[in-house]
Amino acid sequence: MNFTKTIFALAIGSVGIMGAMSATAATLTNGSTLSIVTGAVGSSGTALAGTTSWFAMDNNGDSKIQLSEKVALAPGSDGGIVIGANQGLGGMVAQWSFFSGPGYNYTPVTAITGGTGGLDFSGMTVNWNGGDINMGAGGAWNPLNAAAAGMSTTTFTNSVANLTWDGVSGHGYTLDYTATVPSGSFQGVQYSMHLTGVATVAAVPEASTYGMMLAGLGLVGFAVRRRKLI
Repeated sequence: MNFTKTIFALAIGSVGIMGAMSATAATLTNGSTLSIVTGAVGSSGTALAGTTSWFAMDNNGDSKIQLSEKVALAPGSDGGIVIGANQGLGGMVAQWSFFSGPGYNYTPVTAITGGTGGLDFSGMTVNWNGGDINMGAGGAWNPLNAAAAGMSTTTFTNSVANLTWDGVSGHGYTLDYTATVPSGSFQGVQYSMHLTGVATVAAVPEASTYGMMLAGLGLVGFAVRRRKLI
C-alpha cells in the first residue's frame, strides 16, 4: 500500500512540475489576449502627445507619422486582440471616428494568429462609414520617423504585425503594423497602427503534461497489479 501511494504521489508531483515549467515558456495560443491601453484624446477629439495606442493615416504623403495624423484607440468589449478568434465590430477596439465617420478594427473572416516572430494580420479589417476595407492585404511601408513616433524600427513586411514581447504571460507588449489602403476614398494612403498593453496567455495543457500524467497512472496500475500478485 505504501509503495502504491509513493508511485501515485510521484506521478502527481511530476505533472505539477511539468505545469510549473510550461508556465515559463508561454506562447500565444488560441484564446490568448493582447489587451490595449487606451490612447489619450484631447478635447477636440484628436490624439495627444504620448498617446499609447493609435492608428495613423499619412494624409500628407510624406511617409512620416505626424501627431495630427494619429487617432487614439481604446479596447473593445473583448478587451483587445484575441488570438485565433473572429472578432466582430466593437470587440477588438472600441468605435473610433475618422473624418467624422465611425470606424472599427475587427477580424470577420481570418483570425489573427502568430507569436513573438510576428502576428498574421492578413484578416485585419477596417470598417469605416459602414464599409469594409481589408487592411491585411499588404502594402507594408517603413515610416521615416518610426522611432520618433514610438514605433518599432524593424523592417515591416506585408500582412505581418511586428510584436515585441518577452514571451511571459502578464508582461507588457508593443505591436506595430503598416499597410496601404487598397480601396475606397483613401486608396493608396499609407496606414500604420501602434498598440501597447499586456499579453495574457490562455492556459492550455501541453502534450508533455498529458504524457507525464499517463505515465504516472500507468505506474500506479502496475503497482496495483504487483500488489495483487504478491
